[in-house]
Amino acid sequence: MKPWVPKSLSQWQRCFGVTQWNQYAACERRHSSSLSDLKKELTSRKLPPLFDRSSQTASRLLYTTVHDAFGDGLHPFDPEHQLLPGYHLVYFPPDTKLSSLLPDGTDPLHSPGPPFSRRMWAGGEIYFNGTLAFKGGGLSCYEHINDVEVKSKPGEERVFVNIKREIKFGTKQVQTGQKPAIVENRKLVFMQDRPRAADAPEGQPTKRDIVRPPHEAGFSRTLTPSLGLLFRFSALTFNAHRIHLDQAYCRDVEGYRNLLVHGPLSLVLMLHLLQSFLSAGPQLQDGKQPDVPIHVEYKCLAPLYAEEELKVCLWRKHPYVWVTWIEGPDGGLAVRGTVTTAPAERRQSQQGRFSDPTSKVKKAREKK
Repeated sequence: MKPWVPKSLSQWQRCFGVTQWNQYAACERRHSSSLSDLKKELTSRKLPPLFDRSSQTASRLLYTTVHDAFGDGLHPFDPEHQLLPGYHLVYFPPDTKLSSLLPDGTDPLHSPGPPFSRRMWAGGEIYFNGTLAFKGGGLSCYEHINDVEVKSKPGEERVFVNIKREIKFGTKQVQTGQKPAIVENRKLVFMQDRPRAADAPEGQPTKRDIVRPPHEAGFSRTLTPSLGLLFRFSALTFNAHRIHLDQAYCRDVEGYRNLLVHGPLSLVLMLHLLQSFLSAGPQLQDGKQPDVPIHVEYKCLAPLYAEEELKVCLWRKHPYVWVTWIEGPDGGLAVRGTVTTAPAERRQSQQGRFSDPTSKVKKAREKK
């Protein structure tokens, strides 16, 4: 006898009691043939603007947590005067009601609907155009879904949702016409529910092809992400996703052997290590300020687990281009990225004169 599976929107609502599911989710299974309809539905979705304050509180708490996770010996740097690269990820939490969360604890804003109910962070790209100084004023974030892709073979489709975010100074009333200080393109992947039989044996790692790093690290640090680290990052980002908080859910529903490290936390770890390394550079003895990231592109390749050692690595490809990655306990690539930097003096001179952020990246790459 086959198990009963909800096939309609009303059946899904009766199963889970998600009263606002119909605002965001489709009511039946999508296949690749319906990609155009799915893409049209998601890209036309109106997402609410998000507002926050230019306050040191969240930034300081993130710095304290991450810097301590690396252990002793990592060079300190100042998180008090301006928003550090990547630290914007703990600002602008989704303004979603508790009763509107999906069964896995995620918000429904970007969800394609059932059966694509398993969300993961796939990667992204960020342009930093000027600095965000802590002056106590308002900040605005506007986002929209700008692309949708369906990949894999029929029956095993995955939906990749690309979201563009623009962060500006001030509120809606005062930032009209202002170009963004940060432009972020983030990619989420939504996977179908998988039957328990397809999971790895309990307590055993899922087999995967191991991708080795292309270079020996020029600088690296190891750390073991604790349950406390995952909880704090979930709290700072207002993220109730159960794959970071509920071990039984990870094992019995998602098929993972332990809690998963957040994709954006992986990015913060890489940028934090780079910021520390740059802050300890010998060129600073002449009174110069450290170079600052102006662009980062990264991709999540494999899960990282709580309570399992990982290694954050840096390799300098060019004076202003850094390759960064994270290795899992098997030595394989879990996250990889490229960071482009620029002299701090140049970025400070452009403060308040917001140009196209992509032009800075192109110029830096042309120097290679």
